[in-house]
Formats: sequence, structure tokens, C-alpha cells
Amino acid sequence: MQGFIVSNFQSMYPEAIRLLAQWVKEGKLKFTETIVHGFDQLPTALIGLFTGENTGKMIVEI
Repeated sequence: MQGFIVSNFQSMYPEAIRLLAQWVKEGKLKFTETIVHGFDQLPTALIGLFTGENTGKMIVEI
């Protein structure tokens, strides 16, 4: 097993960003996110991160 450090590939970032954006646009790369509405829900959202209540990225929309 061999790990890697993302910053070792910094020279490839522009190409990666271009390809990833293209794949999202084409529907080849999909992502999920959980959106919680309201600043007052911030504590609930934070707790939800640690209890597995979110799917994908947790976003608090204010």
C-alpha cells in the first residue's frame, strides 16, 4: 500500500479542475449534499456531521 500527498501533484491542479468541472457538467461525476436552512440550525448541523445524519457535504444556508 502506498499513500500520496495531494500537494505533490499541484502542477496538475488546473487540468484536474477543468476535467472535474466537465465531468460534473456531463453528469459523469455526481455529488450529494445536505442543506440545512437557517443560521440558528448551525448546532444541529454540526451534531449531524458526527451522528451520520448528512449525505455528502453538509451546508448551512443562511
